[in-house]
Amino acid sequence: MADFEAAIHQLEKDLNITPEDHLSRAGRLHSLAAAYKERFRRTNNKTDLDQSIQLYQGALDIIPEDYPGRSDILQNLGAVYETRSRRIDDKADLDQAIRLYQEALDIITPESYLSRSDILQSLGAAYETRSQRTDSKADLDQVYLEQSIRLYQEALDITPEDHPDRSNILVNLGDVYEKRSQRTNDNADLKQCIQFYREALDRTPKDHPDRASRLQYLGAVYGTRFRKTNAKAHLEQSIRFRQEALDITPEDDSSRALQIQGLGNAYRQRFRKTNRKADLEQAIRLCQEALNITPKDYPSRANRLQILGAVFEEQFWKTDAMADIDQSITLYQEALDITPEGHSHRAFQLQCLGNAYRKRFRRTNAIIDLERSIQLHQKLLNESSFPVSTRIRAGKCLIKIHAASNNWSQAYQAASQTLSLIPLLTPYSLENSDKQHLLTKTVGLASGATAVALLADKTPYEAIRLLELGRGVIAGALDEMRADIPELQQKHPQLAAEYINLRDQLDAPKTLTQPQVDQRYNAGRKLEEMIQTIRTLSGFDRFLLAPSEDELKSAAKDGPIVVINISKYRCDALIIENSRLRSLELPRLHFRNIQDHTLESLAAPEMLERLWEAVAQPVLDTLGFTQSPSDGCWPRIWWIPTGPLNKFPLHAAGRHTDGCGETVLDRVMSSYSSSVKAIIHGRRQQRNLGGTLSAPAPALLVAMKHTPGSSKLPFATEEVEMLHDLCRSMTIESVEPRRCKQDIMSHLPHCNIFHFAGHGYTDNDDPLKSYLLLEDGKSNALTVANLLELNLRKHAPFLAYLSACGTGRINGEKFIDENIHLISACQLAGYRHVIGTLWEVKDEICVEMARITYEGIRDRGMTDESVAWGLHNAARELRDRWLSMPGKAKRGSKLAREEDASLGVDEVGADCANDGDQRDAKLPRDIVSCDDDDKEVGLWVPYVHFGVRFSSL
Repeated sequence: MADFEAAIHQLEKDLNITPEDHLSRAGRLHSLAAAYKERFRRTNNKTDLDQSIQLYQGALDIIPEDYPGRSDILQNLGAVYETRSRRIDDKADLDQAIRLYQEALDIITPESYLSRSDILQSLGAAYETRSQRTDSKADLDQVYLEQSIRLYQEALDITPEDHPDRSNILVNLGDVYEKRSQRTNDNADLKQCIQFYREALDRTPKDHPDRASRLQYLGAVYGTRFRKTNAKAHLEQSIRFRQEALDITPEDDSSRALQIQGLGNAYRQRFRKTNRKADLEQAIRLCQEALNITPKDYPSRANRLQILGAVFEEQFWKTDAMADIDQSITLYQEALDITPEGHSHRAFQLQCLGNAYRKRFRRTNAIIDLERSIQLHQKLLNESSFPVSTRIRAGKCLIKIHAASNNWSQAYQAASQTLSLIPLLTPYSLENSDKQHLLTKTVGLASGATAVALLADKTPYEAIRLLELGRGVIAGALDEMRADIPELQQKHPQLAAEYINLRDQLDAPKTLTQPQVDQRYNAGRKLEEMIQTIRTLSGFDRFLLAPSEDELKSAAKDGPIVVINISKYRCDALIIENSRLRSLELPRLHFRNIQDHTLESLAAPEMLERLWEAVAQPVLDTLGFTQSPSDGCWPRIWWIPTGPLNKFPLHAAGRHTDGCGETVLDRVMSSYSSSVKAIIHGRRQQRNLGGTLSAPAPALLVAMKHTPGSSKLPFATEEVEMLHDLCRSMTIESVEPRRCKQDIMSHLPHCNIFHFAGHGYTDNDDPLKSYLLLEDGKSNALTVANLLELNLRKHAPFLAYLSACGTGRINGEKFIDENIHLISACQLAGYRHVIGTLWEVKDEICVEMARITYEGIRDRGMTDESVAWGLHNAARELRDRWLSMPGKAKRGSKLAREEDASLGVDEVGADCANDGDQRDAKLPRDIVSCDDDDKEVGLWVPYVHFGVRFSSL
């Protein structure tokens, strides 16, 4: 420090004797500014930063625009603003840093590639920091992250392979990939981060001063990977790298506290894994040490108090000692007390403190602790400046607290307020992938809120309103974005044109390479503001709002809509009829039992009976559908299952015995929808098209007999050949393009029917990546995301028939509320009707189902009603064949299974070896193999129809 003081003293003397108009004055201002900036790294004194900014700005003010070193001064001034923004958490300083970096980049020449690389890195780092400071604007966060990646990558591309600065760029790229993986939950990003960090470490000599920080980065990212994989090896790697970093860090290094804290966190993670007392004690010792060496006025002190409080909270769970939870609350409160109002960390601090009080209440039963917990969570929920995701977590906690006390009125208030935040969580400008990731945090919230509303004696309309608000958010947004607005165009053409322009910007293929990185965010914000403006106009007060009670009733004009709400509090059928709304409690239906049964064969006769007794029979009896229609005029019902019930075949529920009539299939025709909104949007779209079918257009037929890397499907070709003949009988031209993604995508906008016979795949980690497999292979398959990008609504194609496995399947529980799969993707693209499957189907039986269905469509004149009738007829015919088989009562016996095989009624777990076409005929149209020989499936069961009938228009 003595050297610093001497240098600054000498530089100040030099500056003081330099005339105002002297050529060297700018250089001396620059040197003194750099010295103050460097001294700050040792002192952490904000005054040094303020002085450095003043001096750099003075140098900038007196140099000419064409001064050769101007870009250096701009970059250095930007760096000090960025440092000060971190010191005082000031977004204005960060924005100023970005502006200065960009100005420096604009004037640097391409030939100065090393200087350019340095500025690109600085700008990339600033955008990376900016992405962490936008709070609730999650869409803008993502834009900043993408911009940061682009800048770092450009810096890497222009930096020579042997240049020592490549290591820094690799570290920076790794850091931003790790941040993106946190947002998107993408393991590929995390692996890429580790690869960058390892390469940077490999390039770093043993005695290099940056080696410790690079070891620390690797330790941190392995800790993140452990949280995702729960693999102990990743945790051990994390501890090893962190310990090695600490071992080579000098005692007086300012980063030492951060390293000690990181190592303490790693031991805390290992305690959770091993439950070893020694790991917990080590975590407390290290986190306490990190806190002890952190200055009282240091910005990170609150964070270290928070982490130590969390470790004591962990110890409370192990020891049940009141001293531990008391200490945790004390530390959390101290962290909150030293954090300024408006700081982004306060939301998390309030959340932790509220949860700690709730845990202490469970131990002491002291009402004051419960009241304090409620107070803190309510404050979180009410504060509009806090991140929306944190407010929603607080709301969920409040619902649980009030429900535990059977205080349903307060639980309803919390539920209603929390559900109203969902639109803020997923603004229009956010990508579908980001929306999907954010919405995993709200799974089950809407169903729970709906049950709470009924327990609070609210109306069925209010229960449905809450359910519609929190489910099918992505689909609802796409429907709104693509909805026609003829009335607005007629009455307010200018406003409508501006609305359509903004809407089209957001509905176009997404790219983030434009110079103006927040262009998409601005378009989304303007659109949301315009929607509010439109709602102030006479007659448009409900523009794009949840449907009114009258609109719900109108949606049931062609038949009742039955929403089955599943929650841990209770299960109900919400019945929408043309004349009324009502709710029907389903006491034999239980959330936990449904979850347990998803592991069983969902088409087994005993499962279909349970489904009949618990759900279908009470609903149909209430609606008066108590027997088969005698006149052949089948009533129609739309099923909207929620939660884990999405996987169950409600349309097939019943006691399937000869002449029993106690089945859904023998009383009504069934269709499905993901939400009531989807039905209303579909009918509104058709009304705007005039209620007529589009002009005759070709049928696009795709048969994937041979698929790279998958079993043969010999009957796929037979299925499509049969359809060629049926199309000719309906005077419909049929086309069969090359079986590659590009050709099929180019034909889809011009065809009225899309029939795919091949392999389907459901992605458990990301429904947007579920796909239909083509000759291009998995890397270029036709995905849900591809289908969602299509907008075929202008001509509303008639039918998409997905003759593949599991095209309506959702495997991940965290995605269940969004109901995104291949079927819904086709509907959202614009198809009026979609036929698909809930699980595996066999190759040979697909031909029969398709033939009978299409014959029904042909015989009924290719009307909207004919699709549901055709599939209903096919299911009944194949079911009746099954019933007529000898030995049908012996469903579980080996003999019965052998008899079933003659009609293709085979187990889901048939041998998946590929040893010839005849054996392959019994294989499922799924690219994943199956090896469970005990699951029996009636092959007519998994086929479902999604769509809307427009005959009443």
